[in-house]
Amino acid sequence: MDHKTSGDWPLPSGVWQVDDAGDWTLQRSADGQNVSPLLGQADIGKLMHARRLPAAEGAPVRQFPPEFAFDPATGAALQVPPDTAVAPPWVPPFGAHAVSDIPLPGAAGLRQASVPLKLADQRAREEHAQADASMPMPPPGKYEFFSAQFGTCAPALLALDPRKAALHAWLPATKRWLALEPESGGLLAESDLEHGAWRAELVPDFNSVLVLPTSHGLACIRPDVPSLTYVVEHVGGAPCVAAPVWFQNRLWAPLRDDDGRIRFANLDAMQTPGSDVLLDGAVELGKVGAPVAYNRMAVWPCAHGQLRLQLQPDGHVAASFTPWPEGLVPHFEFGSPYLSRDGGLWQLCFEHSRGTYVYVKLGAQSERADALAPRLCSGSFNYRFATKLKTAPWEEPEHGDDGGKNQAVMPLLESGSGNSVFGVKFATSAGLSSVLRSNERLAAQLVQDDEFRETVFHTFAVSEPWNVRLFVSENKLWAYHPLLSRIDGWNLQA
Repeated sequence: MDHKTSGDWPLPSGVWQVDDAGDWTLQRSADGQNVSPLLGQADIGKLMHARRLPAAEGAPVRQFPPEFAFDPATGAALQVPPDTAVAPPWVPPFGAHAVSDIPLPGAAGLRQASVPLKLADQRAREEHAQADASMPMPPPGKYEFFSAQFGTCAPALLALDPRKAALHAWLPATKRWLALEPESGGLLAESDLEHGAWRAELVPDFNSVLVLPTSHGLACIRPDVPSLTYVVEHVGGAPCVAAPVWFQNRLWAPLRDDDGRIRFANLDAMQTPGSDVLLDGAVELGKVGAPVAYNRMAVWPCAHGQLRLQLQPDGHVAASFTPWPEGLVPHFEFGSPYLSRDGGLWQLCFEHSRGTYVYVKLGAQSERADALAPRLCSGSFNYRFATKLKTAPWEEPEHGDDGGKNQAVMPLLESGSGNSVFGVKFATSAGLSSVLRSNERLAAQLVQDDEFRETVFHTFAVSEPWNVRLFVSENKLWAYHPLLSRIDGWNLQA
């Protein structure tokens, strides 16, 4: 057998096989797993950026490994598929930066996407127009979406239901979801974190690794889409009480041991565990919010106080818990903490003794500022009802009062550049706080709000519409809500 024209070809993208007729098929993934028979050649072609031999109209398309520029049998030049540039990963819930040893600007954990997002043909968008694309829902559940290389040359889309520990891959050619199964033995553990407290991290690679909070510790899961399998390792051996965050070049998450004590498990970018950092004493956290990290501090705001990691002058990281000042109760339902221009992170709270909302600066000092009303916040921006502001949420504008508009915008994502915010607009005739506690079905609109205009590009009606998850895949912005019948998508500017 001539190895140049038939047989197995071990390549960086996997082991490809060519038969005597010159037809190429991917046999084993780069991770060494057999390719699932459920994947058709068209799906393999899209996921692996397969090269093609020009063919006559209607003739079957012959695919070749992505490493090839020419047909090894004939020397004919191969066609490169369009859009082979690998897009940045999408890390849920808000498109955070993937793990990197290079220090990243800004704060981690806010509703701030790492990539610039702007709808294509923004001026032509209409609120009742059809979406540019749609995909079917995964099996029933509540999903988070990742887009990255998972044993693929192209970014692959994964849907994870953390509460069921279910992982599905999207097949871009046959347009269906298929479940990933454990490669050998180890099953992904479930997570019982609430929707607003959950987040994940991603270590980018050809076989990217997801780092997830679970009931058995931090899960490091390596999906392999060509084989529809995954490998998982759980680190910490105790339940995660909150989500992980990248801080001081390590992944950190708080775990609670059987004796009630909190310890922080941590991993480097290679998923190598470091020494646990222990919190003195046993503390009751109450409801836990999503973590935020900025400069030398990482904070997990909780109902009863601030769970905090602080970089010390000698270079080590110390854990502490600071109760809220007496009478203060944090409110996480209004979005992210506010990131002030001087780098402070401010959590919205309610002070019962005075019956007023206040913003409390996260950290060791209990600096606070009174607010006339709560604001919906994504990090750098906040909304006074339906008006986008970049001033501090406790500062009232000099002119105008939009309190009578009876509408509000919950910011879902800040674009990675510029002043663009994607949000969901809904009616607030019953008062903002009571609406956010309601499970009644509401009419809502998806909007893009930039420095030039507010563009309404979709309308829908569900209960809790502010729980929409936006994600990016195939240069489209997609909107998912577990109560909708499909996932709609809109083209983004290249």
